[in-house]
Amino acid sequence: MTEQQHRSGFVAIVGRANVGKSTLMNALIGQKLSIVSPKPHTTRHKLLGVLNGDDFQVALLDTPGFLRNGRDQLDAAMSRQMVSALADADLALLVVEPRMPGDVETKLMGQLAQAKTPTILVMNKIDTVAKMKLLPIMQHYYDALPFLEIVPVSGLDGEGLDTLLEQIVGHLPEQEAIFPPDMLTDRSMRFVASEIIREKVFLLYEQEIPYDVAVEVDEYAEREGTQPDLVRATIYVDKPSQKQLLIGKGGQALKEVGTQAREEIVEIVERPVFVELWVKVNPKWRRKAGFIQRTL
Repeated sequence: MTEQQHRSGFVAIVGRANVGKSTLMNALIGQKLSIVSPKPHTTRHKLLGVLNGDDFQVALLDTPGFLRNGRDQLDAAMSRQMVSALADADLALLVVEPRMPGDVETKLMGQLAQAKTPTILVMNKIDTVAKMKLLPIMQHYYDALPFLEIVPVSGLDGEGLDTLLEQIVGHLPEQEAIFPPDMLTDRSMRFVASEIIREKVFLLYEQEIPYDVAVEVDEYAEREGTQPDLVRATIYVDKPSQKQLLIGKGGQALKEVGTQAREEIVEIVERPVFVELWVKVNPKWRRKAGFIQRTL
């Protein structure tokens, strides 16, 4: 019997906005790494999550939702994040919903075919449809692009994830681990804290606050002993009316954002944390390349 070889590689997760890419990545990793909200394009970054096994290491790259037509500097930066992830990838996961492909999926399949990136089709959210409806959709996709595998899953309840992981590992190159075995991501806690704060804004305000929110951590100080770590961050909005709404009467709305963010950061760092938030207006920040580069 030959000894089983170690497999490792980069796996880019691509798809349209709100198809469940971040939920899928978190489910595979086994803990929350990518933020999730109902708002389109919540993910703005190429985010690395490393999954280690006895004989494999999967370096997952979560990417922003595919943009058909970029409107501004933010959209352009997000598109570059996806292109960069595919350039690094040994394997791609095209994540789709259980319905016939639209123009976004068609364009993505064209990109994948042109790049000759080996691809697994991941049909997510299968908990939302009857199983008998999946086969014709899967056949339609396979006729459009000869995928390595087509795997139906539910990132929300975990159905099919073991099978998906087996298929991912089986299609990675035989090589040593790329990253140390205890590494989860290449992002700093400063970045993680900014993402958590942005997620809480999206979740707490729902439709009241538009997509035009950015978060910059001005200071992240790790302290010793019983003194709490310090997270001082600024939430940027586009209009003064949005600032007033974010702060709320007597600052109570903003205080709730800080409270929920602090609780989640504490779970990660396992020590006390103090979160201080400010809100500033930065008109048309999505069009400002320097600001985008600083906050991405």
